[in-house]
Amino acid sequence: MPIIAPSSAVRDRLIGAATDLIARHGPRSVTARSLAELSGQSASAVNYHFGGREGLLAATFEAAVAEVGTWRSGWSLTLQAAPPPEAFPGWFLAITLDRLASRPMFLVLRELRHHAARTPTYRDLARREATEADQFWVDALVRFGLPEAAAGACSDFTESILGIHGGSPDHPDQNVWLAETTKRFCARVAGNRGPAPGWDGWRKFARTRRGPSLLSEVAAPSAVRIATSAAELLGREGMEALTHRAVAAEVGLSLAAVSGYFPSKSSLVRGAFDRLISTISAVRGEIVPEQEDPQPISHVAGTTAETLFDAKGTAAPWLLAFDEMLTAAIRDPDLRRDAEDLRASRGENSAGLLARVKHGSDPVDGLDAHILSIVTTGAMRSAYAQDLEDRRPWLTARIAILIEVLFGNAA
Repeated sequence: MPIIAPSSAVRDRLIGAATDLIARHGPRSVTARSLAELSGQSASAVNYHFGGREGLLAATFEAAVAEVGTWRSGWSLTLQAAPPPEAFPGWFLAITLDRLASRPMFLVLRELRHHAARTPTYRDLARREATEADQFWVDALVRFGLPEAAAGACSDFTESILGIHGGSPDHPDQNVWLAETTKRFCARVAGNRGPAPGWDGWRKFARTRRGPSLLSEVAAPSAVRIATSAAELLGREGMEALTHRAVAAEVGLSLAAVSGYFPSKSSLVRGAFDRLISTISAVRGEIVPEQEDPQPISHVAGTTAETLFDAKGTAAPWLLAFDEMLTAAIRDPDLRRDAEDLRASRGENSAGLLARVKHGSDPVDGLDAHILSIVTTGAMRSAYAQDLEDRRPWLTARIAILIEVLFGNAA
């Protein structure tokens, strides 16, 4: 007679298979066929153990939150009772590198945040995970004797780092850039407002190696319309909804017309990416006017939050599309070089924000701007977990604290 696996083993197999699928391809890849191939279990097993696909997704997200909680607990155990503050940079870099290496569970958490941004289904779970992350960093900073007010900055930095530096490095300088970034970040957390170690050579390198815009090769008005609709669909419904058929319905053209300009999913994503860069460039000008007197941190933070979330708390479609693009680039090496340009543009935006803020007389540079880009991106993703009416005020307060803790304020 066949050996029947215990009920808990079947559940674990299904959750493990769903975790693998979500990490590699996103939640829509969790189908009866894909689950059967990976776990050897039928659709009836999903219905029996989880009440259907949505129940399995909920259990998978819960399992990822629990696994990350265990991961954090393990790192807490590596600390002495009162480690010296000078040991913090090495520990912080080690935990950052380990987070990048532990991609499956963190990619599942990224998808949890994406869901929380668009629907309330998993918002409470996403908020719980974000709160646990903040508390982990409060406890760690207290033990190092560093200001616990920097907990949010540490939490947002490590939340965002996978999207900024994620994907297997295809150039040795990428790891150098990450190490130098964390070194400077830790110096700012410790209160060093003057010149600090760090190298910012990667942004220039990223710009020089990106290929030409795809739309420069297919610049017909219909192609631009298709790419624009693809970017809008991406922001509204996510990467998995981005199909030729869906874009054709969105733009009001035939499937053949869309496929004629963008024959593959990859080319369609790249077209959307090019339109997204144009949109972010325009938004950057709205957030950071070229000429404006320095403003208090609270004013700059509030203006930024208003640009990212509307009055009802709905995230700007380009913001969600930006996040989806970074996640896609982690999974798809073909998109990585394009995403580097988008990452570099975020640093330029943050440089403008710092220029607008009334902070101390100590100079800031491109690496400081990149650090602000990382932590504000993490803060935006944390804001997805908040209730709609709370998102703007929450993000305003969060950004204000981030800037104050990392760069100080004269006013």
